[in-house]
Amino acid sequence: MKRFQVAIASSKGGVGKSAVSIHVCHALSKKGLKVVLADADSNQSSTYWAERAEQNGHDLGFAVIDGISGNVPSDCDFLWIDTQGNPDLSELGDLSRNMDLVVLPCGVDAGEVTATLKSIQEAKLEVSDYKILLTRVPPRPNKRGETLHNQLEEAGLPVFDLSIQHRICHYDANESGLTLGQMKGRAAKAGAKEYANLADEILKLVEKNHEPG
Repeated sequence: MKRFQVAIASSKGGVGKSAVSIHVCHALSKKGLKVVLADADSNQSSTYWAERAEQNGHDLGFAVIDGISGNVPSDCDFLWIDTQGNPDLSELGDLSRNMDLVVLPCGVDAGEVTATLKSIQEAKLEVSDYKILLTRVPPRPNKRGETLHNQLEEAGLPVFDLSIQHRICHYDANESGLTLGQMKGRAAKAGAKEYANLADEILKLVEKNHEPG
């Protein structure tokens, strides 16, 4: 089976790039896939998260390697690359052509949306190369996330069906080296379900890209 390869990239900090990386990789590993997260961000947020997990005796279910010098195991089914924050956009364009998918996490404020749209334009990303993921979305009854989702769709931009809601338990998960699915509480369980559904959507997309013809 050919290895699936997905990158996540953002030109704006604080949009949950590493949180999405950790949680999607965890959800994919629970499907029986051999998942490797390559942390190519100089902040190494994913690496530190995994180190806290190991220190606290938690098993995330996947390996985290150095995204620059690390070797990807030959039996890896799914390679997820957590790219450098605020990446060189010409390099992002080149990377997109070697990936099955580039995930673009985007918050819901104007600055984050502007940065995401600028990245798409300057990196010359093709519609088939990427998909926007709305993150840190305010909970209902606030409709900011829903409104932005509809605006992006109307503009013809590819956007994931679901969004990632802002939850305080994300901070607790990071500090403990856990995923939301390994925590107790209704908010954590709801968040874990969002990531599981996101992993399903991503897997369907990359499997479709691998279909012959």
